[in-house]
Amino acid sequence: MTQSVTLCGCGWLGNYLLKALAGNYAVLGTTRHSNRAEQIKHNGASVLFFQLGDDPAQLCQQSENARVVLNIPPGRRNQDLTEYTRQMCALIDSFVAHEARQIIFISTTSVYGENERVVTEHSELIPLTASAKAHCAIENHLRRLANEKATVVRLAGLVGPDRHPAKSLSGKQLSQANKVVNLVHIDDVVAALKKVIDHGAPAQTLHLCSQAHPTRQDYYTWCAEKMGIPVPEFDGEDKQLKGKQIDASASWQYLGLTPRYASPFDMII
Repeated sequence: MTQSVTLCGCGWLGNYLLKALAGNYAVLGTTRHSNRAEQIKHNGASVLFFQLGDDPAQLCQQSENARVVLNIPPGRRNQDLTEYTRQMCALIDSFVAHEARQIIFISTTSVYGENERVVTEHSELIPLTASAKAHCAIENHLRRLANEKATVVRLAGLVGPDRHPAKSLSGKQLSQANKVVNLVHIDDVVAALKKVIDHGAPAQTLHLCSQAHPTRQDYYTWCAEKMGIPVPEFDGEDKQLKGKQIDASASWQYLGLTPRYASPFDMII
């Protein structure tokens, strides 16, 4: 019998994951947009129109005994995330009540804050932004409600063949020259999520990041030169490294994976 996966949120990440799962699973993808619906169907999944705040009954009924990937980001412009947090927690309640087999919550490494330190999966959470605080609250709610069905996956900055921060930073005047870079390639994220879906990772908190951490100045200058776009200019700073450094080695080891893109320098083809 073909197992079921529900991708609750089929944006940029969800679409890559959908293509990797289709054919091996019966995939249900949600979207708010009709043009995305056609893309989801084309990639081999069934579609349900859903946006956060809708009645989740139909979605959750169709997700009974399914592995659910909960990937609905709050949006960058919204700074009051009280309602977002409430609605996400209510959606989790409904999935649990309808006996979803597993809930994989896509979170963020921003929950660790920005203090200068090496961060492991067990490091103290120091959420500073509204988004980080919301993700912490949702993670905690999921664990309290259904820890044995829960897998939390915290992602570093996402990079892919059609997405790289160097493009938006090109030619700009920037600060934090010596802040370290924490990035992960979409191919490695998809490989990790597929492992979690294939084998389960109950009551686990994983974080995904490449294994090398150059400074912003070194990396984005190199990227711009490699891409042939204007190089960003950085304000002068001392040479002390700044910010957190995500050590994801334990998560990669748990998953039995070696990142294909072990260094951010590998992410420019």
